[in-house]
This record gives sequence, C-alpha cells and structure tokens, in this order.
Amino acid sequence: MPVSRSAAIRRGVLTGSCALLAVAALNGPLTGSSSAGGHVDSPAVAADPQSNITDVYAFTSPDATDMVTLIVNSHPFELPGSPAANYPFATNARYELNIDGHGTGVPDTTYRWTFRTQDSRFLGSGPIAVGPVRSLTDPSLVLRQYYTLEKIQAGRAPQTLVADAPVAPTDAGSTLMPDYRALRTQATVPLPGGGRTVAAQEAESFIADARVFGLFVLGTVGPVPGALPAADPLAATNVNTLVLQLPKRDLALNGDPARNPVVGVWATVSRQGADLSQDLRTQSPSYRQVARLGNPHINFALLGSFAATATPGGPEDRVNFRTADQDHLDQAFLAAALDPAPPHRIQTAQGFTAPPTPRTDIRALFLSGIGKDNGSKFGFDLNTQAMNADVDPHALQWADELRLNLTTPVSSHPLPGGVLDGDLQGYPNGRRPNDVIDPPLLRMLEGEPSARSAAGLLPPPLFDLQAAPASATFPYLNLPHAGL
Repeated sequence: MPVSRSAAIRRGVLTGSCALLAVAALNGPLTGSSSAGGHVDSPAVAADPQSNITDVYAFTSPDATDMVTLIVNSHPFELPGSPAANYPFATNARYELNIDGHGTGVPDTTYRWTFRTQDSRFLGSGPIAVGPVRSLTDPSLVLRQYYTLEKIQAGRAPQTLVADAPVAPTDAGSTLMPDYRALRTQATVPLPGGGRTVAAQEAESFIADARVFGLFVLGTVGPVPGALPAADPLAATNVNTLVLQLPKRDLALNGDPARNPVVGVWATVSRQGADLSQDLRTQSPSYRQVARLGNPHINFALLGSFAATATPGGPEDRVNFRTADQDHLDQAFLAAALDPAPPHRIQTAQGFTAPPTPRTDIRALFLSGIGKDNGSKFGFDLNTQAMNADVDPHALQWADELRLNLTTPVSSHPLPGGVLDGDLQGYPNGRRPNDVIDPPLLRMLEGEPSARSAAGLLPPPLFDLQAAPASATFPYLNLPHAGL
C-alpha cells in the first residue's frame, strides 16, 4: 500500500526523534549507562540479546473473548529493516511460556518453541533475500527459520502442537519485502483444539516514558526538571515476537475458568551448555535457564537497577537464572519486595516521603497478585491464585508471575493506566500491549491507591511522542518498522 507524503514525514520525524531519545536513554544523563530501563535488566541478558525477554503480555482477546492471547517479545533495539538486517530467533535454545494455576511457581503447563535455521546464502553471509519476497516459499528468500511448538504437562508425554512451521523473517525493507503483512499472515498457524500462533518480527510494543527512568534509578526526573519529553525512546525499533492465542479452558486449572479464574504467566529462555566446573568429557549438552520475565520492570522497580548498574552474578542475574518456585527462598529478593529502593531515592532527591515499610502491597503486586487479604491495598480480590477453588491455600508461594483473571470482562473503554485508574482488565491484571506501565508503577511504589497520589512527581513533558497504538485484532501488534 502506498504511503502518503504526510505519513512518510510523520514516520521520519518519529524515527529521527526516537533515535535521538534512544541515544539519550541509552547513554545520557538519566542513567549514565548503555542500557534502556527494564529492557536490559541484568548483565547476563545484556550479553545475549536473542535470549533477552523484553516483555510478556497476557490478556483476554478483545475480538475473541473466549480466548487469551499471550505474547513474548525478545531481542530489543532491532533497527528498521535493510537487505543486510537479520535478527533470528536463537537455535540450540528453548523459548518457553509457563502457566501456573496453583500459585506455587511450578508451571502446570509449558509451551515450548525450538527453532532451526535454513541458510542458502553464499558462504552463509550477505542479504537474507536476493529479490522481492512475496511469500514464505519464494525462492528469493534465502535465509529461513522454522519452529516446533510443544505443550508440556507434568506426568504426560510432550504434545507437539506445531511441527516445522515457518517464521515470518526479519523485515528486510520495503524493496525486498513489499508486503510484510502478507508474510506474517502466511506464518500464522492454527492450533489443534483451537487457537493460533505466529513467530515474527514486530514493532516494539512497550510504551515507555523517558521521564520515569531517572526517578527509578536516581530519584529525580532529570538534571533540568520539566525539560524532558514523555516520548518513547524505543518507538522506532523492532523486536522478535512469539504470539500464542489459546482457549481459556486450556489455561485454567483443571480446564475450568469459572471455578479457577486466575493463572500466572511467565516466559523463560534456556540455552544449551555444560557445567564448566565439571569434566566436559563426561557431559552431554543440557539446557540451562538464562532469562526469565513475568512482571515488567521487577528488577527496575525493586532494586532501582538494570544491566549497566548491576554486578554480574548479582540479584538481577539470579532472578533470570532461577525458576519461579525458588523466588520465595531468596531472602534478599523478598526483602527488596518489602522495601523497594526507588521511593527512598526519590525521598532523598526530592523530599517526597517514602511510604512506611514493610511494603506488603508491593510484595503482593509482584509476587502474589491483588487480593483482599494478602497485603495488597486495593481492598478486593482480583487476580491472586487464592481465588481458585481447587488450590491448596497452604501451598501458595511468593513468585514473580504476571497474573491474569480470565473472567474479568473486556473493557469497553480501555484505560492505559489499568487497574490503578479503574480499568480492572488492565495492568497489573495481566497486561495489554496498550497498557502504560511506567507512571502507574511509579505511583504504586509511592503508595497508591491507599496513600496520596504521586502523579505530581512527573511534571508536564516537554512534548509527548509515542508510536501508534497496537492493533485490536490478532496478533495485536504493529508491523515492524521497515527501511527502504
């Protein structure tokens, strides 16, 4: 479809502005680092971008309300396409989505993607296509990926849902891939029993607020209060995306969302490797977890840190390396949930008094969901697994999971601030692509909803520039930014 001159100008302005903002966010005065906020939250994932899980989304599908859509984004900061651009999914790795209805941190069901690459380029280098690519079987496409998707449940043999399905390739630009939407549609695969999945490149979906970065890390908006934009420094970049849409009965404990409405969701990536402390001659390659993400910004919000300010092997890496059922055994992690760092930094820098500890509300936010009797200050039950009738309440454990109530009605007028602003279907009751995370999370760290509002900590922005809202139809994400 031809692009109008005004749209092209707007895209150019957005790309240029966001590129400048990205430089500021990655290297500028807010952080003094080479990492942007929660997108690179530990030293280990900074060194392995293919394994870096940037965001997890879980929400009732607005156009198919008996379905839930789960999204995992990885590999941040992908630049708009060019003939030489290539951002493949990792091979010799496992990308997994974990579902927990029991609230123990142990998945009831895991969906696992594994990838293989077919490279027909001369000597394995050069452009990924040698001419216009109009279908996934076009001979012009000389670099391809395929994946297998398995469903894994304890006590059962793994079930292969999809075998050797095509990945929509990295967008190589409008000249070589004039209709990327068609390629993404061809890569969308139906699932047995209902649902569908697609693996593709998409436009970065995270809605970032550059003003919040400094507050989490330094306690101040920036060196010149009020002179910062609210613009998203990631809006001109792309990510790799796995989208999985499933019937609610496939996710709910015992297949009954009415009786057991709450599920916890998190993603992991595991790489093949070996134990270097042991004799390599006695070992076969095994998979070791190298990345994990449930709630957005958990390290950022609890520790006020990310990759460039973290120590290798420190608490940020430990969160990525361990399984969710081990969270409750890390006493330093639990202590940070009860006494997060950013409010103290804001108090020191700006005199805005930090709420009193212990912060049972923040522990509930990240580690158990919003409940009436678990320390949350919302005053009602919304998305804790204690609401599930078939759960043993004595077996519940503190664990980082993005919790979703499958029975919450789809909002007729979604509010980007989610639950904090009265939209019970939004974050932190799951997460939709158009949910704004940074300002509501800041406000909750400062004590809302039971304490005074912290909205005044964010002065009016110099200007506000964001990417286009995400789509209302599957796969709910915008097409990747394309080059020429």
